[in-house]
Amino acid sequence: MNRIDRAFDTRPDLEREWLQDNTWCDACGEADLGMTSPYEYEQDGRIYVEGQRRRCGRQVRSEVKVENAG
Repeated sequence: MNRIDRAFDTRPDLEREWLQDNTWCDACGEADLGMTSPYEYEQDGRIYVEGQRRRCGRQVRSEVKVENAG
């Protein structure tokens, strides 16, 4: 269950923006409120981006699903 740090800032600009904007907040019960201070890591073979909600400041985590094109 070790976290492996990943470099969120090396993702393309549009991808970073999309990942930060398209989130769900359990506390607010709303989608797409955005996150600040994104931190990307891999755990148990899955990739996550964690950050603080723009509206309520609580921590939010989104799993990044990688889909192969083609």
